[in-house]
Amino acid sequence: MKPYRDNFEHLQEELGRLDLILRRAVMIARASPDLKVPLELQGMVVSDEEVDAVFNFADVLGERWRRQNHVAASLGQIDRKVQEARRNIDERRRLTEQTELDLKLPRLAGTFSLSPAEADLLLIALGPELETRYETLYSYLQVDATRKRPSVDLALNLICHNAAEKMFARRLLSPGSPLLHHKLVSLLEDPQDRQPTFLRRFVKIEESIVRFLIGQPDDAMPGASSTAISSIEDLETDEPTRARLANMVDAIRLWGRGSRNVIQIITTSAAPAWEVGNAICAALGARAVRLEMSRIATDPASAAYAVRDAALGNGILVIAASEAPDPRAEQSLWQAVHGHRLPLILLGPASSFVSIPVDAQPWRVEIPPVGYDRRRVAWTTSLGGTAAAADASRLADAFQFGPSIIGQTTRLATTIAALRTPGDPNPSTDDVLEAGRNLTTPNLSRFAMPLTPRYEWADLVIPEDKMNQLRSIEGRVRHRQLVHRQWGFGEKLSRGKGLNVLFTGSSGTGKTMAAEVLAGALSLTLHQIDLSCVISKYIGETEQHLSSIFKEAESSQTLLFFDEAEALFGKRTEVKDAHDRYANIEVNYLLQRIEQYEGIVVLATNLHRNLDDAFLRRISEVIEFPMPDETARNQIWRKHFPDQAPTKDIDFAFLAKQFKLSGGNIRNVALAAAYSAARNGGVIGMTHIIPAIEAEYQKQGRLVMDSELGSYLHYGRRRAAR
Repeated sequence: MKPYRDNFEHLQEELGRLDLILRRAVMIARASPDLKVPLELQGMVVSDEEVDAVFNFADVLGERWRRQNHVAASLGQIDRKVQEARRNIDERRRLTEQTELDLKLPRLAGTFSLSPAEADLLLIALGPELETRYETLYSYLQVDATRKRPSVDLALNLICHNAAEKMFARRLLSPGSPLLHHKLVSLLEDPQDRQPTFLRRFVKIEESIVRFLIGQPDDAMPGASSTAISSIEDLETDEPTRARLANMVDAIRLWGRGSRNVIQIITTSAAPAWEVGNAICAALGARAVRLEMSRIATDPASAAYAVRDAALGNGILVIAASEAPDPRAEQSLWQAVHGHRLPLILLGPASSFVSIPVDAQPWRVEIPPVGYDRRRVAWTTSLGGTAAAADASRLADAFQFGPSIIGQTTRLATTIAALRTPGDPNPSTDDVLEAGRNLTTPNLSRFAMPLTPRYEWADLVIPEDKMNQLRSIEGRVRHRQLVHRQWGFGEKLSRGKGLNVLFTGSSGTGKTMAAEVLAGALSLTLHQIDLSCVISKYIGETEQHLSSIFKEAESSQTLLFFDEAEALFGKRTEVKDAHDRYANIEVNYLLQRIEQYEGIVVLATNLHRNLDDAFLRRISEVIEFPMPDETARNQIWRKHFPDQAPTKDIDFAFLAKQFKLSGGNIRNVALAAAYSAARNGGVIGMTHIIPAIEAEYQKQGRLVMDSELGSYLHYGRRRAAR
């Protein structure tokens, strides 16, 4: 007897043993009483004879599986052949273990601690995936041409010889069994059977397991696998951190291999975290199977799939988490890894995970961000003699990524400049900022709406003192690195290095426009937070959403704009019940998180007094946008009619004096008048503006008095109606 030459030869012998088991089943089926149901009607009708057979030969295994006396001798011969085939396969497997050949089925059974009966159930489900002849056999044995996969009933009948065995074997396909827990097989319902019993469900082997068993590479496993491409030496961090990571890998190799290693990598940015995870996997000679906690939260089964793929593929499960812990997702993760010695790498801030199993061997390494000085040198080197090189200090302060991404940003900035001047692609600072934004734009589509800044300082009409405040905010951002780093003020600040600005004032007074002006002047991306997607009625979800927003925004040049901020940062109340307690916890978290954020946050509200006092103390600047006076309204009216728009005899002085409208109201009136003129003549005049003002007043529940219209009374709607 010789060892197996390859995995296919082993599978062939296993399927040959399955053929013997099926031949035995067919022999039993043919020996059962003739139910006299036409073949074309089998599975569609129940005959009188079949009903009688149920009563006369009632048995847990069913009459078709009773050992008939007149075929007992033949069944005995087949049973002996099945046993002999089992012994031969086991002996050849033992010989093969002494070679370098990796047999997939034994490896899978060993990895997930499958019993011989469970391995046989897996083989029964595998048959139709490899050869269609098994569909024919399964249809015949189930007396139904439409049932081409093995049902639970058929699968158990094939591996059992009596009622007691079958009752015991049901647990092999129960929800907590290895076959189902590790996602090796699934139980499917018959589409035509709305309420199928357990025995009538189909046993379906998972596609990834089929590919594994036949030795076919699977690069698209449900666990989101990836090949580790980094090395610890190439990580963009300081030398002491690289040394700690290398020492940890050496320790695991020497004495930690048999332990349940849980490696927690503390980092504040997702991109370097993945690189560290890949580097550790590469150093341990393992494959990284990547998964995010957010996916586990929405699809708990994904954790089990990832664990399965990592266990089969000599992999390490690499889990990335957000700042706010998710106990439900963690529970799904720990349930999935239960019973495994699978190494686990956890990526994220220190607060990401609530607990780690007590039987684990914990490791913890903190990855500091690339320092400012190193970033500045990298920008200076990468930009070389370009125009942007002079602003290397500003760029090092604006972006937190390391030398490799800095090089990529510089190359992208060069292509941006080439689109403008092909002959001399010399990127400016604005080109580099745009390239950096493009590479680091946060994934906030779920919670925020990106706004493209279209306004400039000249478009903003506000009092001079308010304009000076806005200019000072721009200056704080531009010179932050000078004050915090070169002058040393940042060394005295453990938190609060960001810039939090509050815009207050009535609707339409220019708060959103001012945010756009700031973003445009500072070359920032602008995201307006959609509170309807952020605020959740479920306890803890609002904090998780905000954590995701801030984490995504921290790695990029982003201005976060919260409109109607009082909905999030309202006053804390006296605790009278659990809802008050959790609402206050939510506000407390927001106060802490916004203070930790080092970017720019602009909050706008119409209800200044409704904001929490502790929140107001954390605000860097408060700018109140008043209703525009007559002079400001005159400017706003003029700015809202572009030079290319056809106008005639618009009395801007009259409009500014008579109608106390905000800038937002004036914008609405100008646009409505333009559409009215487009329908009726094509030239915008007072005859279009006056009805538009009346319509705007009506939206506010107000009326335009005849005395306000003066000499333009005849343009009014009521006058025209009379």
